[in-house]
Amino acid sequence: MKNKEKRINSLVEGPIELTGIVRLTESRQPMMPKNNPAKSQWLYRDLDQMSQVIGCAPVWIDARGIDDPPEGWPLPNQTRITLRNEHLSYLITWFSLSGFTAYMWHRYFIRKLPLI
Repeated sequence: MKNKEKRINSLVEGPIELTGIVRLTESRQPMMPKNNPAKSQWLYRDLDQMSQVIGCAPVWIDARGIDDPPEGWPLPNQTRITLRNEHLSYLITWFSLSGFTAYMWHRYFIRKLPLI
């Protein structure tokens, strides 16, 4: 959110193709300090507040695929998308539950022993 005067070399003229991820606004957490638009300090993404300050539409796009941005600005590829892989824990949980159920079923219906 730098002023245009401070980043003249990074301004691009003409049509551009933009690849990125559209992000939604974020709510401020209870213990988080508030944004300071006067100092251009943004601690969370409040799109309405940001769009009022810089005079644009309330849209946030994390840019992807900029090889060499002029003057090193804007910094691309800051978004990290990681999906949790919990398959092993699910496998252990459900096989344990099914094994215990099979044991109890065998104990109660086949051997006619009382439940624990």
